Amino acid sequence: MKTAVIAKRFSADEETKAGRATLRRQSLLGRFRAEPLLPEAGAGGAPLTAAIGVMSFLAAIALAGLLLILAASQEWTSELERGVTIQIKGADAAEIAAGAAAAMKVVQSTEGVVEARLLTREETERLLEPWLGKGNVGEYLNVPALIEAQLSDELRENLGPLEAQLKAAAAGAVLDDHKRWRDRVFAAARSGQALAAAVFALIMVAAGAIAAFAARAGLAANSEVVSILHLVGATDDFIANEVQRRFLVLAVRGSLAGLLLAALVAGLVVFGFRAAGGAGYFLPEIRMGPGAFAILLIVPVALCLVTAVTARLTVLKALSREM
Repeated sequence: MKTAVIAKRFSADEETKAGRATLRRQSLLGRFRAEPLLPEAGAGGAPLTAAIGVMSFLAAIALAGLLLILAASQEWTSELERGVTIQIKGADAAEIAAGAAAAMKVVQSTEGVVEARLLTREETERLLEPWLGKGNVGEYLNVPALIEAQLSDELRENLGPLEAQLKAAAAGAVLDDHKRWRDRVFAAARSGQALAAAVFALIMVAAGAIAAFAARAGLAANSEVVSILHLVGATDDFIANEVQRRFLVLAVRGSLAGLLLAALVAGLVVFGFRAAGGAGYFLPEIRMGPGAFAILLIVPVALCLVTAVTARLTVLKALSREM
């Protein structure tokens, strides 16, 4: 019986002060192995472990989403910042070809252009396939010519002269530095990161609320045990330490299980995205390296800290009201 365990733990030939001094000298591993004051089942057992596991999974998914959005947006915007696109329009294919040749000469003769390439018609048609479908771009369509150019930082700061030279060489030339796209990508990335961070914070709040409820329920269910502990000389701090240790063990079990499941799901999503060719056309490549998975260890650490501290504070507050 629980009372027998309590009696065995606290009774000795010496006074209870000596017993409490021995308990204080227990190693961390010994305290984790010691029999908990709260039972395995009930409010402080399997249900709490399962709840923490679910929250760990959701928090890890939210954090992984934040990391994926951050990596994808940085990759995408870095590519946009390095280059510009020059579009040459015309009334017919001959005019477009002549304008493209003239624009290409201007680009190649401009100081600060690191690299420039005129896309073939086949490459331009592939860019239109997501909207027009494969094979639907016929010769009757005057598809504009595209020039991709990589510029130096000095040239990017002042594109006015280059744009004027292009206009003079080819009336249908349009220079796009992707600024509007970059701004939209940054705005979308910030919104996604803020949402993921809010979800992570809410999960931590929910973990604290569940831990507080479970701690109060455990105290109510074991009120006799708490009374016996007080009778044999246990302090509120000792009882709070025991409950904190118990909730920490449960949090470690649940959070690690949820983290492993979330890492598996995140890995499958990244693999499926690559296998489906999702990084083609306009979407950046989605990847999660070992460093990203290491960052996910924040989830079990945060959950264990929130659960253990909340349980301790809840117990101390509840016991102080009873005095």
